[in-house]
Amino acid sequence: GSAPGSRRFSSATHTVEVCARPIAARGAHGRVLRVGVSRLKVSWFSRLVLALVRPSRTRSARRAPTLMEDSMEDEGPPPTPMWTNTSPAPQSPSRATTVQRHWRGLRDRWKVVHRFAWVVSSGLDRLEEQSLLDLSVFLQSISESPSLSLQRKSSEPFAAPPPLNTTAYSGETLRFPLEEASVLDMVSCFCRGQQMPRDFVHELLKRQLRLLESLPNVVEYEVPANCVICIVGDIHGQFNDLMHIFRCHGFPSATRPYLFNGDFVDRGECGVEVTLTLFAWQQLYPNSVFMNRGNHEERSVHAIYGFLRECTRKYDNDIYELFNECFENLPLATLLNSKVLVLHGGVDEDMSLSSLSAAPRAEYVVNAAAGPGIPTGRPALLHPAMRARMPEIEARDAKLRPINSALWNDPMSLAGTLPNKSRGTGLMFGADVAQKFLERNDLGLIIRSHEQVLEGFDWPFGAGKLLATVFSASNYAGKTQNKGAYGLLTSAGAVSMPSTAGESGSDAHTHGYAFGLLRFVQFEAEHINALKVQQRNQHLINSLIFSRRKELAEAYARADTLGKGRLPASMWASVTKEVLQVPFSLLPMRQQLLGSAHASSTVDYKEFVSRFRLARPQLDAFF
Repeated sequence: GSAPGSRRFSSATHTVEVCARPIAARGAHGRVLRVGVSRLKVSWFSRLVLALVRPSRTRSARRAPTLMEDSMEDEGPPPTPMWTNTSPAPQSPSRATTVQRHWRGLRDRWKVVHRFAWVVSSGLDRLEEQSLLDLSVFLQSISESPSLSLQRKSSEPFAAPPPLNTTAYSGETLRFPLEEASVLDMVSCFCRGQQMPRDFVHELLKRQLRLLESLPNVVEYEVPANCVICIVGDIHGQFNDLMHIFRCHGFPSATRPYLFNGDFVDRGECGVEVTLTLFAWQQLYPNSVFMNRGNHEERSVHAIYGFLRECTRKYDNDIYELFNECFENLPLATLLNSKVLVLHGGVDEDMSLSSLSAAPRAEYVVNAAAGPGIPTGRPALLHPAMRARMPEIEARDAKLRPINSALWNDPMSLAGTLPNKSRGTGLMFGADVAQKFLERNDLGLIIRSHEQVLEGFDWPFGAGKLLATVFSASNYAGKTQNKGAYGLLTSAGAVSMPSTAGESGSDAHTHGYAFGLLRFVQFEAEHINALKVQQRNQHLINSLIFSRRKELAEAYARADTLGKGRLPASMWASVTKEVLQVPFSLLPMRQQLLGSAHASSTVDYKEFVSRFRLARPQLDAFF
């Protein structure tokens, strides 16, 4: 029967009753929908029925047509009903559509898994650092006890290092003061997987220590006009990443400055090779190569994360102690163009350039002065002698606190500062703290490293604003699939970014400021081998041309029947291919072989032959 207050509507195929009180209907996905209907036009009600109601009657159960309906079917097509309860027959998707849908689903799932793995890896790294610092705090408290006299140097003997392979060295190139040939010979030695002689390493470290002791805490540098400085983040002993950056941007020189922003060692297997390479380039170009200290350039940190084991295995404990003395005297920050502060960690509410410049960097230990307002747990039981020394200790910690911030602090999305519990020391600071620091010190930007970021670089406070993070170790520690990156900063007032062969920095990653243009260049781990193969092939072609210069000159002269000294590009490529006996055309390689003259329709073959000379024979292993 009909409900009270209901109204009945009829059509050729359906009869529908609208109730004045709410009714409940179950949707297609199992959700219960409650609809209150009082006055409703038939057209709107039909849409509601189509959305909520599905017919339970099958085609075979429909009633038989009447005589009038039969006659109407004979005369023509039936009239279109006001609404219908039959949906159009679904079309089966094509195989290509099905494959694409599944591929998009798998791709999205892989992105989620990739992001999850990166978050887990970063969290585990920070938990390890926190455990390490807890141990360091305990040991440091013991060493400051008046009843004990502990030294920071280890007194345990180490096993003798394995014999060194020095058969590839010529004694003439390994001499001091360093020359470019010596540095390139060392780089090639490391590319072959060999080690430098111990005496050479010992002398290099002693000279590096004297160089670092003469530098201030904050080094200032103005990028020359028409130059860019390359800012490299964490390397962590990944020698291939360092070589990839050199392949892309070129080796350091007087006109190609570099700034390496800490964390050269630990995690990777080549911390010794990375650090020695950077020290050698800085000794060769002390006014163009700069190095900042990172949190892993601290004894108690790299004693746990691999550098102690690596260094004593490759050399001995004396070499390890020399490395530590160099690390303790590394500058804490570099000021570029008087506006860009580059440091490893971060800043805090009290930190200033003057306090950072006055800090005794050689005295710093990792657990000193985590920061103001940071809870230290239960009150410690102090010996009366230690209680009397507390003012002295607190004054010393206040001087060391800027170093702790410069090495350990991290940015966060909240305002103010919070204890950096994920690392066990330092602070988390917000955009407001960074903004006030820049205003207080008349700066424009902070560039830091210290954090593994998925894309190789990151703007935690917004693109182009306040602070940038750059991380240069791709596939960090072999556990994640993050990209690596490095930054390029021009001189103040520059209007364009000079390009270098091998670099693929996007304009979307370039930001303009009054103090210069800043661009970040990304790379992935697979790009390292791809670029190495490409440059290796180019090197082999160049070597082949160099070895057959005489045959090429004679063949070009025979082909130049008019004696103009120039050949059409197609004829030059054909003659060169025939002399070199290569199975491919050289026309696609015109730009690499001819340089700036590749756009011309003719080739000056005499100039082409003279371009190839043996300039750096030491770099054969590099390619």
